[in-house]
Amino acid sequence: MNEITKMVLVTTIICAFSAGWLGALNKGLEDRISRQEDYFIRGPAIMELLKGCPNDPFTDRVVIKGDSDDVSIYPWVEEGKVRRVALERSGRGGYGGDVTVMTAVDFESGCIYGVRVTQHKETPGVGTRAMEPSYLSKYVKLDVKKDIKLKKNDGQIDAITGATRSSKAIADSVDRAAKFVLANRDKIIELVLEKKGT
Repeated sequence: MNEITKMVLVTTIICAFSAGWLGALNKGLEDRISRQEDYFIRGPAIMELLKGCPNDPFTDRVVIKGDSDDVSIYPWVEEGKVRRVALERSGRGGYGGDVTVMTAVDFESGCIYGVRVTQHKETPGVGTRAMEPSYLSKYVKLDVKKDIKLKKNDGQIDAITGATRSSKAIADSVDRAAKFVLANRDKIIELVLEKKGT
């Protein structure tokens, strides 16, 4: 075997070992990474949207398979009933790409309870104006059974001037969350109460 063949063989073995080791490390840290994202990225939005929650929504989190991904549901459980949930969905069409939004849905009223943006790449001072609490409060009390869209698309929400694409992405995120809860309401209740042992 000549030197070049030996070098290629050794390099291939080292690369294969490294790739396998890094893959195993990533898989092993998956839960820890998810918990860190819960705490630092989603946590502030969840704690704000579920303020006063009598249970720990992080401990009681359940995961449901969506069409293309797993969806984490953070529940508010009180007196043996799931009163409210928060979930994160991404909306398409933002100027800088997808906008990820945490949406809280009240099960008793069937309405949006609150909305907070958790991840985005929108332009500071322009697209981010659509992420201010005063604008996001326009989503509160919208019926989850109706399509949530901008007024220019025959919906209920005004777009922010100069931040139309960001506004559209947020509306898309909230609509996707509302539709997911509507389609999976019974399954969410069943999984949460099963986890709580109720």
